[in-house]
Amino acid sequence: MTKQEKVFQVLEATGLNWTVNKKELVSVDGLTTESYGIFRNDTDNWLGTVGKRYEPYQNHQLVSNMVDITNEVGLDVNRGGTLSDGKKIFLQASLPDDVVGNSGIKRWLTTTNSHDGTSAITLGYSNMVIACSNTFHAASKGSNRYRHTINADSNIQDNVKQIKMTLANEMKLIETFKAMQSTDIKDEAIDRTVRAMFSIGLDANQDDISTRKRNQVETFSNNLITEINTHGKTMWSLFNAVTRYTNHEQNFSSEDAKNNYLMNGGGFKLSNTAYAEIMKFVDANTEGILI
Repeated sequence: MTKQEKVFQVLEATGLNWTVNKKELVSVDGLTTESYGIFRNDTDNWLGTVGKRYEPYQNHQLVSNMVDITNEVGLDVNRGGTLSDGKKIFLQASLPDDVVGNSGIKRWLTTTNSHDGTSAITLGYSNMVIACSNTFHAASKGSNRYRHTINADSNIQDNVKQIKMTLANEMKLIETFKAMQSTDIKDEAIDRTVRAMFSIGLDANQDDISTRKRNQVETFSNNLITEINTHGKTMWSLFNAVTRYTNHEQNFSSEDAKNNYLMNGGGFKLSNTAYAEIMKFVDANTEGILI
């Protein structure tokens, strides 16, 4: 199969075989503006408003570079799709499964792009704890983020070999999870993680906080008990309580809404904030594996 055929196959399989167009926005009476709209060419749906210097990055460009990247390391792009009706898209290539404690881990190399001007083009990694279906999308490092400029495609092509560094970071993330599993849970870590997530601690006077905050902390505490019963009294249980909370305690209207929340939205931010807080304690008890 040629590269062109492979790109077409991925575009068709993931529902990404469409392009976007950047159009100048004008007022109803014909006055020009400094804003531009991004529109899907297959549906004419408006996806977002951007500035003059913003350059659309087409789905076929992302797929083409992802094919090059995965070919470099013997992988195949086997998952992908749209988020928020095409405002964001993602592609994934499966990595070999791993195990942390008594939990299997599914892993993916993940690339994302936005057509609404809200985020950069990214290359990173995601994983799911099989036992509880908790998915974690790790925040991409700076070297794997590309702004929507006229040079975006050439920059990504020039940095295809960054995939090896990205994969090394992903392997380091698994080692970090294993370090969490081997580190005893600490009350201080729980309290500081709760503060990072909800801006209140476990010792907060219940009369001084809102019902919403109180319910959030109570729900998280219940998730932590569940994870400790599953994984033991370790920092790995604390981290899984975080991802259980972001994955399963929200009212999602659809799978699309859930994926967007976990990949780019509030769940992504909450999980990575808690991860950083937890790693302060894990790193203090290991040989400096914090990434």
